[in-house]
This record gives sequence, C-alpha cells and structure tokens, in this order.
Amino acid sequence: MKKLISAALVLVMFAALLIGSVSAEILWTDNFDNGVFNELDWQLAGTLFTLEQGGPTQSPHLEGWAEAVVQQSSYGDEAPAPRIYGSNVAFKCDAWVYEDGGSESDDHWIGLWWADYFYDNDPQNRIVYTIRVKYEARQVVLTADGIGEGEEFFPEYTEVAKWDIPESVELEMDGSAPTVFNMGLRISGTQIDGFFNDQKVVSTVAPTMHQYKSPLLFWNNQCHTGYDNWMVSTADYDLFNEGANPAPAANDAPAVTEKVVETETRLVTDTDGNTVVEVVTNEVVRPAANTGTAPSGGTAARTGDMAVVVVAVMIIAIGGALVVRKVSFK
Repeated sequence: MKKLISAALVLVMFAALLIGSVSAEILWTDNFDNGVFNELDWQLAGTLFTLEQGGPTQSPHLEGWAEAVVQQSSYGDEAPAPRIYGSNVAFKCDAWVYEDGGSESDDHWIGLWWADYFYDNDPQNRIVYTIRVKYEARQVVLTADGIGEGEEFFPEYTEVAKWDIPESVELEMDGSAPTVFNMGLRISGTQIDGFFNDQKVVSTVAPTMHQYKSPLLFWNNQCHTGYDNWMVSTADYDLFNEGANPAPAANDAPAVTEKVVETETRLVTDTDGNTVVEVVTNEVVRPAANTGTAPSGGTAARTGDMAVVVVAVMIIAIGGALVVRKVSFK
C-alpha cells in the first residue's frame, strides 16, 4: 500500500510539472491602433521610423525611408519593461515596401532579426539570425551572422537557408498599392524557423544556444517601407496557423544529417497488469547543424491538451504497481 501511495505521489507531482510547463501564450501585440508609438515597447532613441496613418492596411502603422534601418523593441536598464526574449519565442508582422526609398541598391529587402548572445548584454559576441524578404531576387533568405566568438560558427552574412518565391505570388514595390505580406521568425531551442505568409519556408538548426535574451528587430535595407500588426508569442503557441501538423520547410539546400539519440518516457501495462514506466532511447537521423533542411515531422500546440491527456493516463494508472524499465532501439 505504501508503494502505491508513493507511486501516486510521484505521478501527481509529475502531472503538476507537466501542467506547469504548458506555457503557450501571446506575449505582446501592437497594431498601433491607439495612435501611440510607445516607448515602453519600442526603442525610440535614434529611431527614424514614424507613426503614420492609412497606408495599405488603412490603419496606424510604422513607416520609414532608406535611412530608417532598424526598429528595435525596448531593452536595456532604462526600459521599465524590456521587450527582450530568449530561445522560446515566435514573432511576426505585416509588412510592405512602397518603393526603393531613394537608394540605387539592387538588393532591396526587409526582415526580422533575433540574436543569440554568448554573454549577458554583450553585443560583441553573438550570432544574429535574420529572415530577409528580398525583392529583386524574389527570395526569402535565412542568414546567420557570427560576431566575435560567433565567427567560430558562422562568418559574417552566411546564408543558411533560402526559398524562391513562386512567380504566382505577388511581391511588388509600389507607391500606392504595395504587396502586403506577413513574415516571421520562431526560435525554439536550437531550432530556427522562418515564415512567409504563415508558411514555414526556411529553417536551420543552431550550432549553439545560450540563455540570454535579445531584443526583436525590424530591419530595412534601402526601402521606403511600412509594418503593422506586430505579434509575439512563446514558440509553442500556434502563431503561424500551422495546426497540429505544420508543413516542413521548403528548401533548395542539400540535406546534411547526423545521428543522435533521443529519449522518451512513457507508461505501458505489462502482461501482469503492472503499470510500467518505460524510458525509451532511440537512435535517429536528423538534419545536422548549419543546414537549411527542415526536421521531419513535429507538432505545434496552441493549448495544453496533450499534457492534460498524459496527466489523465497517469492518474488512471495509479491503481497498478509502478515499475521503471529502460528500453533501447537502434
């Protein structure tokens, strides 16, 4: 009886941990409809972006010309509530380009940026991941820029994945009726995914990942551009409307794989009616780091449904004896 009570307590504690780990949620949104460019949310010092009315979304939005290169979320000691995020974040926005912004560049692009900092508040050592929507090339490109110690992994401006925008998809710079699209980034541990119109199109596995947080950036390269409807969530929130079976990233990069060992814990009932906790190790092949190849399979959850189901199974299993065994597969 004591063993059964102990087993029940272990399962209840495990269930509580599972429920506590369900954190899928929206963290921050800004559609600028209140008519405020809020210094609590955005880094306003030195910005050349301005709050404008109308535009293709017919609502307040941020706008900038070629000189307006970056708009950062709030960060630093002076920010009362800094908008900085670690490696469990997804973010996206609607964006467009009116025209070239007065530049003579043949590489007009806009994008989103997040950095893996090697040390707290140290911009000299990091890897910057950027999704770039490139107009002349008609491509979505995911780049990694190593700075300082980050150069050990990536030279400056390394294309880790790219996707050709189909000719059937409109992408026009236009002064009166530009193409409006959404773009996004998701950082989930070492998995980096880039999105165009809620479709995962570029992806890579980071070679390293640290614990420090980064501001989020909108980046403008030589364009007269605007953006609106900013949304930030945890990585496990279904921000890109993928449902239960997100599509793999479309990529033209060659697949490079590596063997890894994955561990899974599950409950089964043996032939004697005992509830058995199996720790299963499985040798699998997955894309290696530094490639643009998307992982096979995967799920995206918007709620804690899966955790609740697992908890229910474990609580039902309390009536049997609890045994732990390890199973290995190759």
